[in-house]
Amino acid sequence: MSASRHLVSAALLGLVVAGAAQAQVLGKITASATTVKVGEPVTITANIDVLNANYCGFVVGFGDGSFKDGVSDVNTPVPLVLTKTYDKPGSYHVTLGGKNVQNHPNCGGQERAVDITVTGTAAPAAKGGAAKAAAPTCEAGWKMSGKPNAKTGAFTCAAKAGTAFPSAKPQCQGDLSYFENAKKGQYGCKP
Repeated sequence: MSASRHLVSAALLGLVVAGAAQAQVLGKITASATTVKVGEPVTITANIDVLNANYCGFVVGFGDGSFKDGVSDVNTPVPLVLTKTYDKPGSYHVTLGGKNVQNHPNCGGQERAVDITVTGTAAPAAKGGAAKAAAPTCEAGWKMSGKPNAKTGAFTCAAKAGTAFPSAKPQCQGDLSYFENAKKGQYGCKP
């Protein structure tokens, strides 16, 4: 092979490597506890390694057949923080993988995982139906924006833009995820 072909091949390889280096890739997935009791919430944090302003899609699999799609872009800060409650004892392999979501190409990198062990027995159902979750409250200096969604539990707390977000993040129930929006002065839990 001629020297000029070697240079062209090396230049093309450099472009491919540079292009790969600019993509967002799957980061670490962690759980607030790796052993919990049935009905006890566990916080799962899914990180995306942001290497530049690109965007990508991903999915968190909870190991029980349920999933939560997510995106990473300039309007959606990462990490994605989720709260999950398991209703049966067992071992759950929680995964973070790339997925095309909302026109976002899948995040690169190998699938990440964390294992959660759930102990105890399922609590008996409350008479007259399921127990109601406690109504969400906003931290001091913040006010509820509208009414919480009675069906999903989603809610938004609002204050003047620039107000410091609470250091203690609320626990989002079910498949809801915590969010913050500094420009609008909002935080809360959303689907």
